[in-house]
Amino acid sequence: MRSRSSRGRETRGFVARALGVVAVAAFVASACQATGTPTPTGTPSPTGGGKPFEGVTLNLLMEDLTETHYIADLLPDFKAKTGITVVFEQVPYSNMYEKLVTQLSGPEKSGSYDVVAVDYYWPGEFARSGWMLPLDDRIARDKTDLSGIIQAFFDVNGKVDGKTYYIPYFPYPMGIVYRKDLDVKIPKTMEEYVTYTKSLKKGDFYGAAMQGAPTDPIAMEWLNFLYANGGDLYAADLKTPTVNNEIGRKALDQYMDMIDNAAQTGAAGANLDDASNTFAQGKAATMVTYITIFAGFFQDPEKSVIVDKWEVAAMPGTGVGNVGVWSFGVPKSSKNPDAAWEFVKWVTSEPVARQRALKGGSPAYTAHYTDAEILAKFPYLTRAIDILKAGKGLPLITKQQDMVSTLGRELSKAAAHEVEPQEALDAIATKLAELATQ
Repeated sequence: MRSRSSRGRETRGFVARALGVVAVAAFVASACQATGTPTPTGTPSPTGGGKPFEGVTLNLLMEDLTETHYIADLLPDFKAKTGITVVFEQVPYSNMYEKLVTQLSGPEKSGSYDVVAVDYYWPGEFARSGWMLPLDDRIARDKTDLSGIIQAFFDVNGKVDGKTYYIPYFPYPMGIVYRKDLDVKIPKTMEEYVTYTKSLKKGDFYGAAMQGAPTDPIAMEWLNFLYANGGDLYAADLKTPTVNNEIGRKALDQYMDMIDNAAQTGAAGANLDDASNTFAQGKAATMVTYITIFAGFFQDPEKSVIVDKWEVAAMPGTGVGNVGVWSFGVPKSSKNPDAAWEFVKWVTSEPVARQRALKGGSPAYTAHYTDAEILAKFPYLTRAIDILKAGKGLPLITKQQDMVSTLGRELSKAAAHEVEPQEALDAIATKLAELATQ
């Protein structure tokens, strides 16, 4: 993870550290060491008891976080079934995009990575650049049942221009966590929420723990204010920016009011690590955050003083929050596309997804939010499903990565009172109009 002053996904880096995950440069799953010469792509092995890809090795670039380790724990089963060895090169989130683009943009079957884990910043660019294989024919051929996955995830990070390029496996919805032990109640409207959090600020106790640092922290947090007020970055045509209209201005005014008058000292420069620690140490009544991936941290008595004292809620107003999704896809640069598809089918299948959910993974399948065994361990999921279904991802333009960078850069200027709010929104709109043509 980069330093807090530079761009990086503090979200995942924080979760990894919070749950005690040790970073490694590369991880080869236990009992998954390859032997022999890799079988050519798509050619079943003549030996090995009918395992179709005996000796094939798949290489993946993965972010170093708990969900990756949950999958790694299950890889011996995959090898036993298919003969395929899977090697994870684990890196901080901030290193992933550039490493992937370098490999994906090369000639067909020339890349280092056989399967691609794709964050919801990248699906449009990767697919429209011609770097990814459409999966629809493979799904139909193998009669792969994806109906149990929450279908809205395919709109966020699955389908591009009517074709399926990615299979969702790890959603991360945003909503509000709040202190139920203090009888905190989340109001119905955003105006009431702002007023309420300001009233809760008393001395060193804050109405909200917030993250106003550029670029990812403030961009991800503020989108919840925009969506909860009924706004969006673009009109339905994905060409006309609407971020600087009256709803966008209202959302930014509310956000700045809370940063200045409800949040912890220094919130305009705080990242997700800072805000999460503030809430975990019992110093804030509420926090807009990633509701399905922080339970382990807030429930860890060695790191948190609010164990069993917090609850989750949807955003006030429209109830719509920002929802991100990680998905798997097969790049054209993969040396082993058929074996890669076998891995994608396996890792996103319901039985494997359920095993990950039982470990603490964020479920992509609707059924896992009513599964008694899963809920016994993670009861907050009963409320998370409605937040997930109501959530909204990023507009599916090609240059989503640049869009988020622009949001973070300009919003942080406003939060720091370096520019007027409308000036920041107009600058964002100008850039979004440019990106829509690319």
